[in-house]
Amino acid sequence: MKKTAVGLLTLFLFGCAQQLPVKNDHQVVASVPNPTIKPLAFTPMVTADEINTAAKAQMAAAEKKVSKINKQTPVVTDKITASTASTASTASTASTASIKLAAVQHEKTTKTKDGMLILGHHEWALILSGKKHISAYIDPKSSTSRIGVKNLVEFERDGDNWVKFIFQGKEYKYPVKEWSKPDDKTRLPMVLLRTKLGDRNDEVEYQLIDGGHGVVLGENFMRDVATQNSQRKYIQPRAK
Repeated sequence: MKKTAVGLLTLFLFGCAQQLPVKNDHQVVASVPNPTIKPLAFTPMVTADEINTAAKAQMAAAEKKVSKINKQTPVVTDKITASTASTASTASTASTASIKLAAVQHEKTTKTKDGMLILGHHEWALILSGKKHISAYIDPKSSTSRIGVKNLVEFERDGDNWVKFIFQGKEYKYPVKEWSKPDDKTRLPMVLLRTKLGDRNDEVEYQLIDGGHGVVLGENFMRDVATQNSQRKYIQPRAK
C-alpha cells in the first residue's frame, strides 16, 4: 500500500514539473536586428503651366530640327523652274557685270556732260615752267588759290610793284597784280602764274605764301570750268 502511494506521489510531482515554467537566468536570447526604415521620397508636383512650357519647348525643338533637315535636302525642280532659275541667275550675273562696268566707266569719267572738268580732292598740276608735277589740294570753299614759295622779296620796276621768289629750285620774277590782306597785319602779293591741269592751260591768280609748302586751287580756279567729286582723287590725267 505504501509503495502504491509513493508511486502515485512520484507521478504527480513529475507531471507538475512538466507544467511549471523553468526560469534560467543564463539563457541566451538571439538579438533580432531592427528593420531599417527609409523615408519615403515624394516627387515634387508639376504645375500645368510648367507642363505647357515644356511641351512648347519640345515642339519648337522638333520644328527647328525639321527645318534644318529641309534646308539640307536638295530641292528637285522641274525643267521650267530650272530654266527660270537659270535665266534669273544669268540676269543677276549680267546685272553685276553691268554695275562693275558702270563703276569702271565712272572711274574713267573726267568731264561732266557739259564739258566741265571733274576734280578730286587732289590733282596733279604743273605750275609755271616746272617739269615736276605737284599734288594740288582742291578747295572750292577757298575764294583764292595759294602757293608756297621761298625767299619772297618785293621790289619796284618802272614804278610798279614786283616780287621775286624761288619755286622748285628756280627763281622767278613777276609783277604784283594786287595785294591781299588775310588779316590786319599782313599783306600778301597776288600774281598770275601759268598752270596746267588736265587739258586746262592758262594763267591762274595765286596768293604767294613765303616759306609755305604745297598748292591750293580755290574757287577762282574752278569757276565755270570745273566741279569737284570729293570722293575721288587724281581724276585728271597728268598734263604734259
